[in-house]
This record gives sequence, structure tokens and C-alpha cells, in this order.
Amino acid sequence: MNKPCETDLEATIQAFRVALPGWWFSVCECDVSCDASAAPTRHSGDTALIPQDERFNSGFHVDLTQPSTLADALRCVMEDALEAKGKCHE
Repeated sequence: MNKPCETDLEATIQAFRVALPGWWFSVCECDVSCDASAAPTRHSGDTALIPQDERFNSGFHVDLTQPSTLADALRCVMEDALEAKGKCHE
């Protein structure tokens, strides 16, 4: 049986893949933080946004202090990326 935090991370990964297709992501955890990073791959059309926002090249990153979860960190990165995409399309 999955623990709730594992289920939450799996659901967040699925949501990430739907919202940001063609993007890579990574998550990691230690005793002081939960971290996540994400950026479009070369196969994503979002690389066209690099001239408007360098983070579409260098990546979006978050470092949440504990207590937090990997799902929290991935959601934060996803929200930052979606907000940046929205601003680029304004």
C-alpha cells in the first residue's frame, strides 16, 4: 500500500507532465529541505521563450525548508513555470 506522501508525489508528477509536456524535472530531499528543478527539454516548444525569460534555459528551482514534501517542491516549480509562461504570452 502506498503511503499518502508517495501518492501525493505521484499525482503531482502526473499533473506536471500534463501541464508541462516535454519538460524534465528532478526532486530531492534532505533533513533541512525539499528541492525541485525543472526546465523544458530541447523537444519542447517552450524553449522559444528563452529570449523572454532565461529561466526557460537555466531552469526553475525551489528549495523549501522542512517540514515540506517533494510534492510541495514540484508543485512550486510547476506553478512558477506556468506563471512565467503566462507572462511571456501576455
